[in-house]
Amino acid sequence: MFKKKQHIIDKITQEFHLPEINADACVHALCKDTNCQACVDACPAHAWVLDDKTLGLDIEACDGCGLCVPACPSGAIHVNFPWVTRQVSARMVALFACDKSGIDESSGILPCIHSLGLRQLLQLYNSGIEHLLLATAKCKDCSRQPSESLYKRLEQLNHLLFEHKKSPIIIMQRSNEVWTKIFRTDETVSRGTQVSRRSFMSGGGQQLRKQLLIIDPLNHSEFQTIPPGQLLPNSHTEKAHWPWTPQLDEQQCNGCDACIKLCPTDALSLLKSDSDSSGMYELNPVQSMYKVNPQNCTGCGICTTACESDAISIHSWSLSTSLSIDLVQNDCTACGNAFHSPEQHFLQQQLQQPNKQSDKILCRICKLHNHSTDLYQVLD
Repeated sequence: MFKKKQHIIDKITQEFHLPEINADACVHALCKDTNCQACVDACPAHAWVLDDKTLGLDIEACDGCGLCVPACPSGAIHVNFPWVTRQVSARMVALFACDKSGIDESSGILPCIHSLGLRQLLQLYNSGIEHLLLATAKCKDCSRQPSESLYKRLEQLNHLLFEHKKSPIIIMQRSNEVWTKIFRTDETVSRGTQVSRRSFMSGGGQQLRKQLLIIDPLNHSEFQTIPPGQLLPNSHTEKAHWPWTPQLDEQQCNGCDACIKLCPTDALSLLKSDSDSSGMYELNPVQSMYKVNPQNCTGCGICTTACESDAISIHSWSLSTSLSIDLVQNDCTACGNAFHSPEQHFLQQQLQQPNKQSDKILCRICKLHNHSTDLYQVLD
């Protein structure tokens, strides 16, 4: 009887920790030909199943560890993050404990602390929390071995915060007994307002908004799919590292615009010479520009899959160097359609053409066709 009861409890607990899936945000819903299998690779229980037709979750195999959450580039996977804040030596601290730590508490327990991804860390940081108090077992002996640990993620994030002239996130080292003692103290922020009417009228509204954000920023749906770069504090340097940065090879790029059209977060954009560039650039009348927006990149890889000339690569924690490519506008001498291509690529192609064909300027389609026959293809 006891075993049956325990089995029911374990089953309910497992289902509570099962990940929620936002199908519309999944990379496979955004691009059918994507190569993304981040959740599959991150799952230690092999619960995610991916084949040519479907991506699914084996709920019997899933133990709710949540390691697929930080791995998912688009934020399509979410687990509930139970957590609490406490005041420790005048510092606001977030407490987390893993389910193998031996701590017996009803809240603040995660199946695995390494399920805290970059989005969650930045949401905590933007809520004013710069200290974490963790209770764990020996992670090296755990069957769940994440491809990237929380500690490595924090090291990389703190490097970015240093570039942005911000204070780092610090992990406080305490015993499990001390963790429990701190956990059982009063909450830092209650579910109600802690701002008096007089304080509110004298500018306490900002404090109130901060408190409301602190209540549950990790499970707020608005932040689950936002690119991590957008959660970073504003940079004070022209060149900075970013969680993800697309890099374009100007020599390889043929100007087809596939990456621009498919990028779901506007990490790659096209600024046209006849469009409003919001005063950011003064474009040459005969040129447009590919612009890289690293703060919008999630590392989903759709652009690399779409690029037919292998001109795009995505780098994690990379320094943003060249963020734009000038495009030259031309009319194809074969089909008559207007097209654009990177300036350096265009000049290189012109130098490589034989002298007798130097007057021919061909679009990417016409370069692939035999022009002894008529061409009836129109470019967008």
